[in-house]
Amino acid sequence: MIRLLKLISVLMLVLAALLPLLYLFDVLGEVTMKWWMLAVTLGWFAVTPCWMGREEAPVASEGGHD
Repeated sequence: MIRLLKLISVLMLVLAALLPLLYLFDVLGEVTMKWWMLAVTLGWFAVTPCWMGREEAPVASEGGHD
């Protein structure tokens, strides 16, 4: 679960960097870029606290205890 949350967090950061570039090269309009930036920012702030500061659970070994 934590891996999925981290993946979503990284995706949000990549989008936050990519959206202004798309606007710069006239792929997106200003209003569209601003709405997407708002959505990405809110998504990042919603997801990141769920995993930050928590450790992933260790994976159980297949063979049992030695």
